Amino acid sequence: MRIRPSIRIYFLVAMLLTGTVTIGVLTVTAVRYFFSGMDSAMTEFFRSQVSELPLGEKNTPLQMDELTIASKWEDLPQQIQDNWHADALDPGQLHKKIGGTAIFSPPEFGYFVMKVVREEQVRFISLVLDDFETHKRLNEEVPPFFYIILTGLAAIVFFALVLLVVQRKISSPVERLRDWAKLLDKEQLTQPVPNFHYSELNSLAGLIKSSLSSVQESLEREQRFLGYASHELRTPIAVTRTNSELLRKMITKQIAPDKQLEVLDRIDRAVFTMTDLTETLLWLNRHEGKVLPSRSLKVGELITQIESELHYLLQGKLVDVHISVDETEMVLPEGLCRIVMTNLIRNAFQHTHHGEVVIEQNGNQISIVNHNFNAPKVQDDLGFGLGLELTQRLISQYGWQYHTIQSNDGWRVEVVFDSAFE
Repeated sequence: MRIRPSIRIYFLVAMLLTGTVTIGVLTVTAVRYFFSGMDSAMTEFFRSQVSELPLGEKNTPLQMDELTIASKWEDLPQQIQDNWHADALDPGQLHKKIGGTAIFSPPEFGYFVMKVVREEQVRFISLVLDDFETHKRLNEEVPPFFYIILTGLAAIVFFALVLLVVQRKISSPVERLRDWAKLLDKEQLTQPVPNFHYSELNSLAGLIKSSLSSVQESLEREQRFLGYASHELRTPIAVTRTNSELLRKMITKQIAPDKQLEVLDRIDRAVFTMTDLTETLLWLNRHEGKVLPSRSLKVGELITQIESELHYLLQGKLVDVHISVDETEMVLPEGLCRIVMTNLIRNAFQHTHHGEVVIEQNGNQISIVNHNFNAPKVQDDLGFGLGLELTQRLISQYGWQYHTIQSNDGWRVEVVFDSAFE
């Protein structure tokens, strides 16, 4: 079974290992300094005793409990003579030998000796700790440096506990951030970012929300594009399909070539219309600050063409269409203009069941009015759906003027294109 990497476990182990090693090194250093201090104290003790305590008559050795001061090596205790040689001792340096492990229990014995040379006189001083009473006393006492080790172990335990508390204090907001990020949805993205106690986590949460909001916006743009495309391409696809079938029948029946060319022209216009619509929708979806290519076109001819393509919507209805246009030419993006006019005229045709539709174009102003005769009730909305949303977005994006006025039996829609006349 493979263990999954975890930052929390890694941090805990790394910090615990670092703290343990650091405290261990400090503890060992303290123990070493303890022993070094004892050696220094013993050295100064031996020197002071040699200087202050005189030997007996005829330089006989001085014996005080376990301490012996002598001028001859042979006068020292046998244990000292068995472990060292007089010639091997360095003057003024403490030599010692400890029996047993002096960490968790008192030593079994301790031998200390020093050779002191003053004014060409040699003195030996030794300390032997191995008799029964001394051994008993040492066993009853705990070595002082043992407390240093206990303090080091206690420090490691304390450090581990503090580390666990800190780790929990840090991991708890991180887990909250993880749970919050897992539950983020479209609704949650509109809410403010919660406070995760630490500025770094709050910044990370802000980045997560910003990134997901960007992804959500991209997804919504793609969904709008698909909706707009499916909505707007229906008419040119229907025109292409209908005229293709008509052209096939005309070829079969050997209708005059000029009539076939008229049908083929309608198919070509439908194809170009689909191309313009696609480019316009992509421009609206990407919104990269680019301006759509414009050309000089007669809006009246475009309106007449669109009305002809959408006339199938009036089949089975008692609706009269009145068109009044002029020869005004304007420099406009054809695809965008076609989408706007197609949606407005389609909306008027779809929401007029028995009445009339009046389309007027005068210069850069276009008005579309529908009247429903004997309508059971007045509609309270335009009923555009995607068409209304797309039309409003395009008009707003290009800065054109757009007005809607409700009447008792229908709607009046006005559009003013902002363009130079030719």
